[in-house]
Amino acid sequence: MRATLPRPIEVFVKVNIGMNRLGFRPQKVRDVCGRLASAPGVAALRLMGHLARADEDDGLKDPLSRFDEACRGLPYPRSLANSAGIIRYGEVGGDVVRPGIMLYGASPFLYDTAQMLGLKPVMTLRSQLIGVQDLDIDESVGYGATYTATRPHRIGVVACGYADGYPRLAPAGTPVLVCGKIVPMAGRVSMDMLTVDLTDVPEAQVGSPVVLWGEGLPVDDVATAASTVGYELLCALAPRVTTVVSSVGTVDLEL
Repeated sequence: MRATLPRPIEVFVKVNIGMNRLGFRPQKVRDVCGRLASAPGVAALRLMGHLARADEDDGLKDPLSRFDEACRGLPYPRSLANSAGIIRYGEVGGDVVRPGIMLYGASPFLYDTAQMLGLKPVMTLRSQLIGVQDLDIDESVGYGATYTATRPHRIGVVACGYADGYPRLAPAGTPVLVCGKIVPMAGRVSMDMLTVDLTDVPEAQVGSPVVLWGEGLPVDDVATAASTVGYELLCALAPRVTTVVSSVGTVDLEL
């Protein structure tokens, strides 16, 4: 027995143009569209493809050629442009765009920063210092004693860790914003704490504001230091992180 839809729906026919995850092989697209066009449950058809390498110089020619060949003569709107494709829209084209990472104000490209592309962060992960320690020469901080002081200085303890979704493998030196100044992380990320070098922020004290990424500190910079991509950081936040919508289009995450 076939299920009946409560109303006709809009259907996107995905063409496999090289990603090889989902979608119909190009030679099957025409037949699939023919069958769907006559189905009573279909209100409208759209054609879509997903670009695996839109951020690379040579990543468009082959998939676009496959898409054009598969969809030639089909009278339906087309959707191809992801974030990288939107920025390269003159080459990609299409009728419907599908922005992703750029909606967060992050760059889809390896070498073009969000600032270069005119993108602004809309998600800021904020916390504060919950402790300050003085380190003498040869004293260490954190698990494994991976950070050892080569000079006397202060260490700040930030209320954020991998239990909150911050990347556990972020190494010493990963940028953190304390009191509006970039400082390097010191030692390993713990479950719900990380430590930073406060040498360049003498005014920092318990309660001082910290930004892990977002306003003043691009998520791409943190991701690069942690050998990952901004998408992983943005998607990995734990449910326990409080979300505060501060204005239209801006989301603050507070720990």
